[in-house]
Amino acid sequence: MIELVVVLVAVGPMAWLLRRKVKQRADRAARGEVIKVPCLLRHPSLEGRWLRGRMLVGPSTLAWEPRTRAGAGVSLPAGLRQVGERSPTRREAMRINGRSRIVECDSCEGTVLVVVMPNEVGHVLTALSRNATE
Repeated sequence: MIELVVVLVAVGPMAWLLRRKVKQRADRAARGEVIKVPCLLRHPSLEGRWLRGRMLVGPSTLAWEPRTRAGAGVSLPAGLRQVGERSPTRREAMRINGRSRIVECDSCEGTVLVVVMPNEVGHVLTALSRNATE
């Protein structure tokens, strides 16, 4: 019983902070500001590696900001456009969050996969659709 109370006391504030951060990003996006959406990226130049980082999304901005040294030399390819959206396969769900969404994109360099949480996927899809029309 004590373990359950400890878990609830720890999880409650974490969930509140996460919801608050998501709402703040949505409010900034609605005002037309550039937001940083946490995501994972699988770039064609780095076969099989998921890179942690953030997608910078704004009215005229779509860029990649790496969070590790492995992704420092990687940028989004030119002509990036969405071709699909799906849930992770069982195999992918062992490495990434199983509740996330995978946005499949096509580019001049090959297929790029962007993994975002369901409450953030709208920001990335909107930015990709704007990028495809430019």
